[in-house]
Amino acid sequence: MFSKLNAWLHLWLGLITGIVVLVVSLTGCVYVFVDEIKAVVYEDRLFVTPAEDGRKPLSEMLDNAGAALGPEYEISRCDLFPAPDRSWVFRAMDVDPDGIGHWNYFRYYYRVYVNPYTAEVIRVEDTRNEFFQLILSLHMNLLLGKKAGHYVVGYSVLIFVFLLLSGFVLWWPRKWNLRTLKQSLKVKWNARFKRLNYDLHNVWGFYILIPALVLAVTGLVYTFSWVENTLYVTFSGGGEKPEKHIPVSHPAKDDSLHTLDLALIDVLDRFPGADMVSIRFRSSETAPYDFQVRKEKGRTYHFDWSYYDRGTGDFLWSYDTADLNTAQKVRAMNFDLHVGSFMGLGSKILMFVVSLICASLPVTGFLIWYNRTWKKKKPGKA
Repeated sequence: MFSKLNAWLHLWLGLITGIVVLVVSLTGCVYVFVDEIKAVVYEDRLFVTPAEDGRKPLSEMLDNAGAALGPEYEISRCDLFPAPDRSWVFRAMDVDPDGIGHWNYFRYYYRVYVNPYTAEVIRVEDTRNEFFQLILSLHMNLLLGKKAGHYVVGYSVLIFVFLLLSGFVLWWPRKWNLRTLKQSLKVKWNARFKRLNYDLHNVWGFYILIPALVLAVTGLVYTFSWVENTLYVTFSGGGEKPEKHIPVSHPAKDDSLHTLDLALIDVLDRFPGADMVSIRFRSSETAPYDFQVRKEKGRTYHFDWSYYDRGTGDFLWSYDTADLNTAQKVRAMNFDLHVGSFMGLGSKILMFVVSLICASLPVTGFLIWYNRTWKKKKPGKA
């Protein structure tokens, strides 16, 4: 009874969520190497020629980026790169006083690329029509928005976790001997299509079980708060999340942008080898300037978060990966695990292959069902 129920659920839940898993997996394949692809495709906006005079003040770049957009948009973040040949990127979203939001999950509608040596705007990018942003939106919400698509993807991935585990049960040999073990662990490449398709579904599904579960669970963290809370309780031994006490800043003065320049200079002096520094521009007058420093290329796990006074530009407080408990470190590693950057290029290639096989599972599973149920046998010769 259990085996029949498991097989029935595996079949029909797989058929119901197959299209979503296919789209999410294929877009995940693309996004694993998004930084490398962008470096080639968007070379004209990502890279600049260094100048001997040095970089212009951040406040001047911020003014120019705002002028290029107009008053209907507000800049909320800047991603700057200490590397001498990189442009700096300002992110902006439309003013939304009613909190209605938009179909785009991130609400970042524009990116403004600025040459840090001249403070000139290189390009204004509408992310609603930008290819890689569309790929990301497909991956996260099927272009249906956060309220609908985000949860369609989330519940489909949750079902996919069940399918991985139920597939493992179906894979488990009834008798353990050399013959059954060989059939369960080896793809018979010279077999007929039906057998080859079955092996690709059954055998490859077994081999990617663990990394596919990692991809799925780390993705679910971004959809369901209970998944994140469960992971925290698991890795903290039932402990509660400690509260972060963000320091209060003096209100910004008329020359507050000058204090922003001073704060940035101090951050770059403290972390000369940083890969990227992200600055959030908060609307509250007493919210400090906050700088998130990514210490290693492509990895968010190794970070420092520093806070500076708006009124004076003085350093207030910071914390980094070493200050986190075990559960917080697991959460900080979530993004790197999800995109495969946790061990550099090798882990990226691994997750690319795993995502590609995940995309194939709904296809091979559908063909197994089709061949068994609907495909008519050709009539024999008279």
